Amino acid sequence: MNTLIPAELNNQLRTKVYSLAAAVCLLLTLGSLSGGHLFMAITGLSFTILLYANGRLNLRYGDQPTPMLLSHLIVAQLIGITLASTAYLPGEAENWSYMLPLIAYLIYPLRLATVITALYSITLAIAIIFFYQGPEKPQLFFIYLLSLLITLAFVYLREIKEKQLQPLRRTDNLTLASTREYLFQDLHKEVQRSEREGTPLSVLALSFDESTLARSQPDDKDGLLHRLGRLLHENLRLFDAYYRYDNSEMIIIMPHTPSREAAKKAAQLRQKIRQNLSSRDFSVTVSIGLASLNVGDTAQTLIDDARKALKYARSRGSNQTRTFVEIESEEAHHAG
Repeated sequence: MNTLIPAELNNQLRTKVYSLAAAVCLLLTLGSLSGGHLFMAITGLSFTILLYANGRLNLRYGDQPTPMLLSHLIVAQLIGITLASTAYLPGEAENWSYMLPLIAYLIYPLRLATVITALYSITLAIAIIFFYQGPEKPQLFFIYLLSLLITLAFVYLREIKEKQLQPLRRTDNLTLASTREYLFQDLHKEVQRSEREGTPLSVLALSFDESTLARSQPDDKDGLLHRLGRLLHENLRLFDAYYRYDNSEMIIIMPHTPSREAAKKAAQLRQKIRQNLSSRDFSVTVSIGLASLNVGDTAQTLIDDARKALKYARSRGSNQTRTFVEIESEEAHHAG
């Protein structure tokens, strides 16, 4: 089995960061309250509640994708409070504007964070120039500009690091399956080894049935794919490997496995998926196509044959396993 990085680690880290940020905001709230800054105290308390709630939400959802509503609220509140303070309440919360670029790039994808930060920076500059009456107007403007430049520098370095690490990543973040880029080279090695050692090799192509996909919302599909990846990880052997091929389709390589044994494993997987992923009012099923190594096969032909068998299985109804041999037999029967 491929080495995986558990999604729980990232989730636990996010939960701890939210909890730490909530504690810091609570200290700021108490400091503002003791200094008589009621507006800052209310602002800090609201951020404390939102950050703590976000941390609890991460903990509740475990390793499943977490809703972004509270993150949106944090950003929206930060934008609203800092702009309002700049225009109407100088000396209260305008300095919190320094945090906005960093938070936006931490929460959102690069393109969306850039749009939010650009629009906010333009609006903030207009508010400072035309509305801000505090004596720190030049200081506020230049410190925000400096914090923005520092944030952009960190983001730039992060993106460079991401590109450097990308070739080293084998796993898809959602399903924890190996990525498609590694499928052909790994399967090619297994084909060579099977031919050299004279051992059997089978390939499964697995996908949710149309009835399951038709009833699933986009968020539901991501959750199903994530749970499917975990189930495959827990139920395949150490030397098996699975790959995310296309959207909801998985390719499973099963070395030292003849066709009959692979068919039994496919049936077990279908049963476990239906039992573990279905809910009271929503039955989740998959179909599986099976191809086994024959003389003259390559990595490409094995994948093509398994996918043809999968297509054949899905055309026959839900919760099916079909082999490429069945397709050949049916074609021969029609030809005869």
